[in-house]
Amino acid sequence: MAITQQLAEFVLAPSGRLAPAAVRARAARYIADTLAVTIAGSAEAGPRALEKAIQPSGDAGAIGVPWNAYRYRAADACLLYGMAAHILDYDDVSMLAVCHPSAPVVSALCVLAPSVPASGAQFIDAYIVGTEVSIRCGQAMGFRHYDLGFHATATLGSLGAAAACARLLGLSLAQTCHALAIAASLSAGIRKNFGSMVKSLHVGQAAAHGLQAARLANAGIQGAAEALEDGGWLKAFSGGMTDHWPADLKLGQPFAIDDPGFEQKRYPCCYLMHKIIQATLALRRQHGLSLDGLESARIDMCRGGATPLIHPLPRNGLNAKFSGPYAVAGALADGRVDLKSFEDDAVLRPAIQSAMAATSLVEGDIAPAQGSDLGNAPVTVSLAYGDGRRYAHTVTLSPGSVQDPLSDADLLEKARDCLARGLPDTSADTARAWFEAGLRLDARPSAREWLGGLRHDN
Repeated sequence: MAITQQLAEFVLAPSGRLAPAAVRARAARYIADTLAVTIAGSAEAGPRALEKAIQPSGDAGAIGVPWNAYRYRAADACLLYGMAAHILDYDDVSMLAVCHPSAPVVSALCVLAPSVPASGAQFIDAYIVGTEVSIRCGQAMGFRHYDLGFHATATLGSLGAAAACARLLGLSLAQTCHALAIAASLSAGIRKNFGSMVKSLHVGQAAAHGLQAARLANAGIQGAAEALEDGGWLKAFSGGMTDHWPADLKLGQPFAIDDPGFEQKRYPCCYLMHKIIQATLALRRQHGLSLDGLESARIDMCRGGATPLIHPLPRNGLNAKFSGPYAVAGALADGRVDLKSFEDDAVLRPAIQSAMAATSLVEGDIAPAQGSDLGNAPVTVSLAYGDGRRYAHTVTLSPGSVQDPLSDADLLEKARDCLARGLPDTSADTARAWFEAGLRLDARPSAREWLGGLRHDN
């Protein structure tokens, strides 16, 4: 069977055969976490600037966002949701495809669901197929795609968002194939923009492009029948290294959201910094260390481990989210890494800048075959002090990884922090009630009711 048709048939699978209850419960967990992170991100400079660039709309079909009283055209609302979801780099990741699977899909669905209107169960169905399409396409391409300089969250996210929206709109099999073909031509995003506002704008674009692709297909726009097939999307985005899809993508066998699952972040920065942070915090805690007297630091990672860490001497908070040296310096200085750690003033402290300048990052000789190998590779932080003291600590599992997942209590605390940042008037009890309602999304007759539960003008 052709790959495009294989994907489309999976997207439209009957709900009863789509996923068991345990998988659906996990999906609700990821969705609630993503929207909490989105609300926190809405307070950042990037989304605030984007609000100035787009115009609110008075059209009947305009869409609201939780953090202000305005409504927007669907494409603009996707940009806002997506940029806010990703600006903090606090949203979940999948090392199977080295991407953030939830943010583009959830952003597109938050815009589309109120107008359908969709139930909570329908929202979850669409989310499951969207993230599965993103990840299995990413696996087929391999790490080469990311290594070439593409931002996989954006390129894969366009396909995933298109798949999710196609399902929610109830497209036919042929229309869904066309939606995927359209989204393939709208895929874009480069890693060179990591550490800038544009990285998160990629996610907004992916959400907008996915929704646009589904709506264009619904209106009768047709794409090439084999846009994804050999010689098409796969070859183009792998730099010609991959030109043949596996015969069977194993869609839903098992579901990637369940086996192995997604990595939910404890720290609001690039996931490949998390082991560096954990190792540094362990050294600080075990030996009572600080920046005082630090002569040098060294980070040892596997080959490819530092690929996204492109800012050795960050000059602002966004840069610092992609900096191995800052992971060491910030954790060692403060004994914690949280949202405040990535404010510009925190990064520009003279002691932090000096420590980063004295930190080296070294990659090993063995390259990962897949992103999952990268996620499981050990990271060692070594510290040398002027008085001769030497310390080293190795971490293999990141907190929030599928092997060491965040607990429900961890996620609730994260959600409270996020809502307090984006909606400061939200009480802890309200935040808890909203998050717990999100965990029960599958049983809610209206996704819109939950999505709008924190709206500024309610």
